[in-house]
Amino acid sequence: AFSLIFFYIFSSISQNLQVKRNDVAISVSDPYVRSASLSVAVVGDLHLSEGLDRLAALHKLLLEIKAAEPDLVVFVGDYTSSPSSVQDMPAHRKNIINALKLLDPVPRAVVLGNYESWSSADKWFAEFDRLDVDAIENETRVINTREGPVCIRGFGDKYTKRYGYVDYSEECHNLPKFSITHDPAGAFDSRVKGLVIAGHTHCGQVSLPFFGALWVPSDAPSSSHCGLYKDKQRQVFVTSGVGTSIFPVRFGAQSQWDFVELKFTQ
Repeated sequence: AFSLIFFYIFSSISQNLQVKRNDVAISVSDPYVRSASLSVAVVGDLHLSEGLDRLAALHKLLLEIKAAEPDLVVFVGDYTSSPSSVQDMPAHRKNIINALKLLDPVPRAVVLGNYESWSSADKWFAEFDRLDVDAIENETRVINTREGPVCIRGFGDKYTKRYGYVDYSEECHNLPKFSITHDPAGAFDSRVKGLVIAGHTHCGQVSLPFFGALWVPSDAPSSSHCGLYKDKQRQVFVTSGVGTSIFPVRFGAQSQWDFVELKFTQ
């Protein structure tokens, strides 16, 4: 019996560590926006370590996402592995951001995670800017897609106290719109309405039957730690993410990127 349990756990961990595509449909009600559809690829928590093999795996993943032909790709932070484990962060940072350009000409929207905050957020922003990849923090940005313009509001990471509330800009009023951030706790500011896409939680990374996640470093309600959460004023979609942190193990929490079909209705 013990060998069967061990085999089950080992095979589950192996399966959970293989990055899979997750398809999701979300309807967003907005009285000011005409009916519209938008496909959005969501990539969270890459936690990429140094090394050519890991970089090659990232390239393969991004080319897979590009081949799915989304209208927009959003990245919700934690691109690097633990900063203390990275020997050459400037080169590592540059390699990661250059990899994101493999998605061209598909537009991107990017926010930072706590691991970027812990490895000089300003340097990440400067490098994103230098390499012509837009990163958004506590501001809105209108991005042109093949389905027309869409307004993205990027919130700073709540976990590292970079969150600051901003309303949508006036030019966003009649456009399809949603917010992105790293820690889903930022979505629960009482002023936030509409859809927010986040990461950070890894869906618990290790989640046991009947017990749930062992630990989730977020002040967001537990019902919003994974997948789609809804209440009267907001929807929060939290991706399980791609990588791992602290321990290279996933159990009960699939490694994935998400292909989200958004439908905006009045």
